[in-house]
Amino acid sequence: MEQINAKIDETIIAYLIFLIIGYHILLNSKKSVLRNRVLEYIGIVHLYLISYLITMFRVVFDNVNIIPVIYFTEILKFISVVGMSGFTFVVFQHLLRTRLFNTTVTEAIAMIPLCITILLYISTPITKLTFSVNPDKSIIPGPLYIFPYILSLIYNILCSVIIIKAIYKSYNPQERRFAANLSILIVTPLISRYVSTRFGVPIQEITLAITFLVFYLDFIKRDVSTDRLTGLNNRRFLIYEVNSLMKRIDRKKLVLLMIDANKFKSINDNYGHLEGDAALKRIATAIEQCTYFLKHCTISRYGGDEFIICFLERQSKDGRLIALNIEKTLEKINKDDNAKSNVNVSIGIANYDPSFTNAEDFIKAADDALYNVKKEKSLWNTLN
Repeated sequence: MEQINAKIDETIIAYLIFLIIGYHILLNSKKSVLRNRVLEYIGIVHLYLISYLITMFRVVFDNVNIIPVIYFTEILKFISVVGMSGFTFVVFQHLLRTRLFNTTVTEAIAMIPLCITILLYISTPITKLTFSVNPDKSIIPGPLYIFPYILSLIYNILCSVIIIKAIYKSYNPQERRFAANLSILIVTPLISRYVSTRFGVPIQEITLAITFLVFYLDFIKRDVSTDRLTGLNNRRFLIYEVNSLMKRIDRKKLVLLMIDANKFKSINDNYGHLEGDAALKRIATAIEQCTYFLKHCTISRYGGDEFIICFLERQSKDGRLIALNIEKTLEKINKDDNAKSNVNVSIGIANYDPSFTNAEDFIKAADDALYNVKKEKSLWNTLN
């Protein structure tokens, strides 16, 4: 009985954790497809935890352990298992920039099996396809009893493929780290389920809740520090990172590049804001591809069509080499994407100076260098 009470306490705590997270999302998140899918996932988890609590109460209170309640509990549990796996897959697709399917296909892959599962289990008291309940209240598995487990396995495989693809494709270390952290949402519940079943330790539900809480805190941190359009760091995070780099012992090797899209207003005017957004994403991709190998480096969208890279040079001309590589890579990306606008950039370069007291001073030096580059380009175009 003590073990049953411990499981009930564990499930209630897990339920409250998910309730708090859901309430926080409702209060602090703007309306979006991602927010709705996360809330739907939390709703499915609530159903699963409720079914688990009813199962525990069936053991404690004999008058609750009747055949209709057993059917209801098992049906709710198995529908929740499929729903949790399906919505995990959908959330992963929305969170990671690298996708396996487009949004419509993703929704279909999640919703169609869930609908089939609901129909299958609602009809199970009549069809006995998934399970049946004996008069002695024991459960007899039917021919399709393992159906939800097979679906969960398929969803876990799809999620793993998404994570591996995101890690392999992304040039941004933060994106790769975030994708790797998502694997915890798959692996930890499986381990806790094994431990709980093998050793009788009631940790399965609380582990699920704590794992999701850790993921959610990591997501908030990422969301606060990330530019939504490009996936790069935002301005606030950049200032923090540059100030940190300027405190290093080897700060004399620091170089800061300010990158600005040439004639960006004309791209918006001639091709529309969607093409303008696409042009900014291409610049971000070029920056990621040319900086992924740098160890002490921060990249960000500074604002509008301006981007900043700050890193430690290994050799004195690394900043100029990176700038040239970005220009060449961007040209190639424009060509590969058959871009409407062949966006190009101007890049100002500033090396660390002891007179810089903070990140703003360093950025201003690069901004001044950028102004001179643009002025020289304008003069050259006028002469030619």
